[in-house]
Amino acid sequence: MLKNNSKDLKMQKYDAVIVGAGIAGLGVAGLLQKSGIKTLVLEKSKSPGGRAKTREFPGGWRVDSGTHCVDHGEKSACAELLRRVGKEITWTRGLEGMMVYDDGKWLHIQDYLNLSDGEQRDLVSLEDSFAVMTEEQIDILDKMSLAEFIRKNISSPKVAEYFKILGMIQSTLTEAEIISAGEFVAIYSEGMKYGGRWGSLGNVRMPLGGIGVMTKALADGATGAGAVIEYGKPVDKISVNKNGQIRVFVGDSEYTAPAVVLALPIWQMVNLFSAEDNSVPQKWLDSMRGLVDETSASIGFTMGTKKPLFTEPVYLSAWRLADVGLPLQILGQTNFDATIAPPGHMIAFIGTPCKPQQARDVKFREETLAKFWETVKKMFPHVEENVVWKFDGYYVGIDGLARSPGLTGKYRPPVFLQDVPGLYFAGDCYTGRGVGMNAAANSAMICAEKIQTDFK
Repeated sequence: MLKNNSKDLKMQKYDAVIVGAGIAGLGVAGLLQKSGIKTLVLEKSKSPGGRAKTREFPGGWRVDSGTHCVDHGEKSACAELLRRVGKEITWTRGLEGMMVYDDGKWLHIQDYLNLSDGEQRDLVSLEDSFAVMTEEQIDILDKMSLAEFIRKNISSPKVAEYFKILGMIQSTLTEAEIISAGEFVAIYSEGMKYGGRWGSLGNVRMPLGGIGVMTKALADGATGAGAVIEYGKPVDKISVNKNGQIRVFVGDSEYTAPAVVLALPIWQMVNLFSAEDNSVPQKWLDSMRGLVDETSASIGFTMGTKKPLFTEPVYLSAWRLADVGLPLQILGQTNFDATIAPPGHMIAFIGTPCKPQQARDVKFREETLAKFWETVKKMFPHVEENVVWKFDGYYVGIDGLARSPGLTGKYRPPVFLQDVPGLYFAGDCYTGRGVGMNAAANSAMICAEKIQTDFK
């Protein structure tokens, strides 16, 4: 059990030091400070948000660092975290389903699948079974792939493809064999609680004004409660001395506290521990290093256009693009939030999920982006003449730890390290279900509760 004793602290005295001001780090900071635990956040960049930022460009453009959709909007884990730190935000309108690209045409998912009466009854029956599954039943599915689940439970190739598309959208993973059936069902069943069918895409919303609105609200909630956030403070190393005291090194400064929270993705977190330092269990550190590439990646285009490429308030997707050999994800964010671009203009995110190794491969990336752009021109014939600006790029680590079999639910790394009392973790790489930011928000609430319990 931790003791709330700050007499050994160097520099300023804090009960908790949090590394990282992303959604999870900010959320933990706000929750701890509101409960009376004096908290400091160290953030390497000059603004909050981590992987969830909004950048402002001349001319009235507010561009998010990716497609930051939030399942269930005001009913989401993100909204609950905001409420707990005393903040609320305005959400966009919801998505109205999905359209699929097929042989040069865009079709609503129901028209694309064109299910028979029998297939529709089977799908409804399967959805109903998801809605009543217990956590224990979902835990069992956490070690099963979505591909295996489909083989055992779905006879219709159309429904099977629909589940693959939805699983890909949930996880940004490219194969049903590497998507966790447990996480797929958990996310689907949560949507069913809010009356959603067909994957509950109608429950998906975004913060009005961009994701930065939400991260700023979390930062304001933390500082408003009394937490201190220091920006431009990259942490160099974490170590544990012989007395069990956790030491956080930032340049020439050193911070210690009864609780230290690493609110960082695994691939950044492991770099804070020296290979020669045996202050944490080597077996644990090796296991974490083995998970560094267990994540999702995407390559594609972020662009602003003079006219909308499409106007339907839907998500655009496909299980495979014939000329690219990879899935498709497209979000026209301005179809839901007109405040982030000049009037009549569009911000579109057009991506193809891939494996981390593929995204880092320069040759693969260049060849795939070239093919992909040719496909985009077929999808939207006037795209080139409408482009105002366009960023071609890639990103590794979109959704934190991959939602793969054996890496979801109770198999996800815990929010604390049993062998090192006082060392905690939060974010979308650690315990917490949900898509993207909801996973991070859930993890933040779980982590904060654990620390508060340990401080009693």
